[in-house]
Amino acid sequence: MSNETLKILEMVQNGKITPEQGAELIAAMDGSQNADDAKTQRKPKRKMLRIRVNSVDPAKPDKANINLNIPLALAKKAVGLLSLIPRDAKSDLHEQGIDLDGIDIRALIEMFENGDVPADLVNLDSGDDTKGAKVHIYVD
Repeated sequence: MSNETLKILEMVQNGKITPEQGAELIAAMDGSQNADDAKTQRKPKRKMLRIRVNSVDPAKPDKANINLNIPLALAKKAVGLLSLIPRDAKSDLHEQGIDLDGIDIRALIEMFENGDVPADLVNLDSGDDTKGAKVHIYVD
């Protein structure tokens, strides 16, 4: 219990203020402390990359829906696997304008974790309820 709260309780006990006034003072004091705490609190770290793809097509009743959860910590550890991509594959990608070596994936993952990137990365609806697809990629 803080010194301020104790002082308020003493004032109530000595009859200087009513119990209701004391409760109001304590509530006001708690509200200002909570507001200060909220300012100093960091954003919660995001921990998961989620990919959701749902498709509807009456001609293909055996459709595949995707529900993929990738822990960002695991993705960060797997960054080293990019070095296993053969040079000729990297060269082919580079010819198509994709430079894997130029992407700092570890920094990108840290941006996801720290909330520097909007939580919703992709939110796409295509078609309608009878035929189409929904794609939702987000971090939380």
